[in-house]
Amino acid sequence: MDSLARTQRRLWRLLTAPDGVAAALAAAGDPDGASLRGWVRDDVTVGASRRLEVYANAYFERIHDVLADDFGALSASLGTDGFHDLVTAYLLVHPPRRPSLRHAGAQLADFLATGPEAEPFRRRWPFAADLARLETALSDAFDAREATPLAREDLARIPADAWEGLCFELHPSVRLVPVGHDVDEVRRAFDAGEAVRATVHAEAGTLAVWRHRERAFFRRLETSEFDALAEIWNGRPFGALCESLAAQSGETEAAARAAGLLANWVDAGMLLAPAGG
Repeated sequence: MDSLARTQRRLWRLLTAPDGVAAALAAAGDPDGASLRGWVRDDVTVGASRRLEVYANAYFERIHDVLADDFGALSASLGTDGFHDLVTAYLLVHPPRRPSLRHAGAQLADFLATGPEAEPFRRRWPFAADLARLETALSDAFDAREATPLAREDLARIPADAWEGLCFELHPSVRLVPVGHDVDEVRRAFDAGEAVRATVHAEAGTLAVWRHRERAFFRRLETSEFDALAEIWNGRPFGALCESLAAQSGETEAAARAAGLLANWVDAGMLLAPAGG
């Protein structure tokens, strides 16, 4: 008698075969499915291989539905048929390797950006990788570890002479996402329940994605704000951030700009308590 583990492996290979159960059996030299006898029962009207085919189709549809939820705006942009074809092509190259389907789409953005098999999708929907990258970041931000964000009252307790050496830390949910199209507007329309427009414009920039009070947020960053966040990301002290702003806009405006950015980040829940001083 086969061990449970061996039976499970055989079942998994058949259910996930790219061309279906019948094709997998034929490729293994068993077109009639004789090897299934003893561990998959025939039904009165449906044979063992056909029964497995039903499960195989349900397996694909389950993954498809999970990806459609995780990449809602992308699914709406590509349309029912386009997204179905994308999921099929993607799963042939990147079948799920982890027990949880939460991770099934982890490689979708990279697949769309560079995968040879995704070339037809890149030609038709050149923005698709950017949109997948944004939606991946939203899921990751929502699932990021818990941490108490910095509050304004925390800032009030910092001595004036300590500010220059303070090293703020970004909240674990913060993601900086480079994009080449205005996919933030596409996702914003999707979230509002509006029709997703067919035309997506080329617009390079960086999106900030983060979680606050059990919601994931995103917005496009101006160059100066991205540079300032990059300073924090790289562990630079607040004084270095102010120097960078001064080099861009002059010392007079730098102080007000730094204070404004800091207040916005704190209110958004994007920072943790500073280290150093």
